[in-house]
Amino acid sequence: MDHLERLAAQLEAHSFQVRLSAPAGLYPRLRVINPMAPAMAEDVLASDANDGEWWYWLSWAGRIGHASDVVTAAERIASVLHVIRR
Repeated sequence: MDHLERLAAQLEAHSFQVRLSAPAGLYPRLRVINPMAPAMAEDVLASDANDGEWWYWLSWAGRIGHASDVVTAAERIASVLHVIRR
């Protein structure tokens, strides 16, 4: 949860809406929503790898980055949820 809380703070600084949850029987997750296009949303998880290092993951098993680099992880999530206006 600590890793997700740090990521939530970073994403809020980028104006994303975030919601942390811990569903029974599942990994805790951070719901990240682009407030300019609420359909653009993603669940992010934090999990340790076999070597004991913690990583951020998108819900579809896309590894975002190392949990110690919150800034880069937030930038990558922002790029996934970015909407280009035409």
